[in-house]
Order: sequence, then C-alpha cells, then structure tokens
Amino acid sequence: MHTSTTPTRSTPTRTRTRVVAGIAAGIGAAALVLVAPVAANAHVHVTPTSTEAGADSELAFSFSHGCDGSPTTAVEVTIPEEVTSVALIANPGWDVASALQDGARTVVFTADEPMPDGVRETLEVEVTLPEGAADGTVLAFPALQVCETGETLWGDADPEAELPAPVITIGETADAHGEAGHGEAAAEAGTEGDHAAEGHAEGAAADDATASAPAEDAGMSAAVPLSIAAVVLAALAAVLAVVSLRRQAHGR
Repeated sequence: MHTSTTPTRSTPTRTRTRVVAGIAAGIGAAALVLVAPVAANAHVHVTPTSTEAGADSELAFSFSHGCDGSPTTAVEVTIPEEVTSVALIANPGWDVASALQDGARTVVFTADEPMPDGVRETLEVEVTLPEGAADGTVLAFPALQVCETGETLWGDADPEAELPAPVITIGETADAHGEAGHGEAAAEAGTEGDHAAEGHAEGAAADDATASAPAEDAGMSAAVPLSIAAVVLAALAAVLAVVSLRRQAHGR
C-alpha cells in the first residue's frame, strides 16, 4: 500500500524565525552602539583658566544639549563652600545673578531666549580657589539645567556616573593643552627667555583650543543624526520581530 505524506513546514519556519530574530538582534545592537556616543557627550563640562590654590580662576561651563531635546532656559551652578569668593561675568544673551539657596551659594544664568538643543553654549564666572588647598583636592560644581520641558541635575561626584557634576582638581593641568604645566616650567627656569617661550606656548595652546572648538561642535552636530538613525534601526528591529512572529503563527 502506498502511503502519502504531507511535507512539514516546521523546519523552514523555525529556520526563518531564527534568521529574522538574529537580524533583529543585530540591528538592535547597532542602535545601542550609535546611541552610546551621544550619551557620552551629553554632559556639562567646566574648564578653569587656573587650578592653583588661591588663584582667581575663570570657569567656563559649556554644554550643547537640552533636556531630552527641550531647549535650555537656565543653568544654576552651585559653588562649593571651599571657594572663597565669586565674581559675576557678563554673558551675552544671559542674565546672571548670585543667590543663596539652602545655605549654598549659587550662580544662576537665565537665557534671554531658550537655547535650542544641539547648539553649543559657554557660561562664565570667576571664583577664587581655596588658599592652601592641597594638590589633588577635587571641587565639584553641581549644575542644574532647567529647560522648557523638564530639568537635569548634573550633580554626581562620580565622573563615571550617568549625571556627573562638573569638577576641577587643584594643581591639575588647567586644560587639555597644559597651560598649568607651562607655568610651572617657567617658574623653575626663572629667565626672561623661558618666560618668552611660555608666552609662545600659551599662544599656541590658545590657537589649538580655538581650532578644536569647531571640531567639537561638528562632533556634537553629527551626534543628532546618529541618534535619529539609532531610533530608526530600533523601530526596524521591532517590525522584523513582529513579522517573524506572525509568519510563525500562520505556518502552524
């Protein structure tokens, strides 16, 4: 007797399901990789002109992001109690004021017009660093970023935290170009020639800083389309997963 058999579809269906699931997982991973650089750049940074104990230092707080895309309307910086004095600096487009809140001194920058997300801004204030502070002393300047919708407190002392506070370290190189290092070298030499060399090096460092600013701005601008691409990829992964489940259900 000849017995007919009906070919099973379970094996092809399972194989297809695994392939689609693998593709979806890969797309999801790619989306996370794209989002990571954006999150890493979303901080409020501070750059001091000097980190020497007792020095008058101009602090530049910079940011180029809002609160989940919402424009920034104000930034409130809490001054550590070790700082002996604060001098306000005029910042075009911003109203600046000093106040006491819960016993802590704060400097409040209020924007004349909301600062759009993705536009780099720098706000400055002058402080006198603590006299006699040991090298390596860390001073944190928690910054509350207020937006049209929501707010973000950059106040965690851990630099690896999700919302790290802007910090400076007494005795550490003032900036990435090593201005403080040049100053120490000149002091040790004590000659006019060395002072001239120091001035030349500092001028070159300033030029480097000016040249690097557009590059950083470009990097932050590039982060916006990357985040959009990440969202699109994540959505595509979800669609593929749904299609796979539906085909698997129909194949049973």
